[in-house]
Amino acid sequence: MQIRQLETFIRIVDTGSFAAAAQALHATQSTISARMRELEATLGVALFDRSGHRAVLTPRGRALLPRARQMVGLAADVARDIGDARSASGIVRLGVAGLVAMTWLPRLMAALRERFPTVTVQLEIALTTPLVDRLASGELDLAIATGPVQAPRLHCLSLGYDEFVWMAPPAMRLPRHALSPAELAAWPVLGLSEASHHYPVIEQWFSAGRASYQPVVSCSNVRVLADLTMAGLGVSLLPLRSCGKELESGQLRRIDTRPALPPVEFVAVYKRDVLDPLVGAIAELARETSEFPAAGVPPTSSRSPSRPRRAPRRSTS
Repeated sequence: MQIRQLETFIRIVDTGSFAAAAQALHATQSTISARMRELEATLGVALFDRSGHRAVLTPRGRALLPRARQMVGLAADVARDIGDARSASGIVRLGVAGLVAMTWLPRLMAALRERFPTVTVQLEIALTTPLVDRLASGELDLAIATGPVQAPRLHCLSLGYDEFVWMAPPAMRLPRHALSPAELAAWPVLGLSEASHHYPVIEQWFSAGRASYQPVVSCSNVRVLADLTMAGLGVSLLPLRSCGKELESGQLRRIDTRPALPPVEFVAVYKRDVLDPLVGAIAELARETSEFPAAGVPPTSSRSPSRPRRAPRRSTS
């Protein structure tokens, strides 16, 4: 019995089919089938009922599943704690939230290329919900997204916090006092799409203030949202640090509100049972290169980080 066979067994269960598992593991379907035949031959039992289109576990397969997860998880712990990820090569599928992509992602990629020069990165830029879904289905190895992400089989590493505040174009004559949700709702509101972390948070903020959240425009990109706001189309919730230049130049105006929205945490997320120590190493590298301040550190509108940066270690491989 091999760990790779158990990992393949788990991936078939999680993705629902041999074909999907093959795609997630960058293997051919015949290779996946061969691994399962070998595992079943070793155990002397059938693990899957192959009479239908989907991979359905037999009773013995269901009994194996939790133990297989334990064994794969233990192997992952050994690889992460003892193995040397710096000598790794291969492909890492990395999903990144839009705000990170438009700020410190180039810094992360430069550090990654220096430390792991033989690793190929496949980038996907998307909102948090689709990133986490693709991570859970095995289509991504690592995601940098807004948190918290709460799932028993996912591990989250905090990358810091960013403050989001309401902003408007100066031409919109909003009152100077701190606005309640009901007062702000009287103005055209621009918002991120429902797949974003912010949508339910903003919706709850308006609801708690006895107001309805009905954005006149929704989109999936923070940069586009800022451009639409500067164009005079409405008010929107935007990242304070990333819009520092626009605030200083007068293209945007900060709107005080009561209550204020809590800061947004960003996290690196990957599966707990991942075998490749490189994934955890890249998550740690994201923590090192993140420009978001840690909890309790007051954010600023400056583009300079609010906490000391640690220079990337040079690879010794």
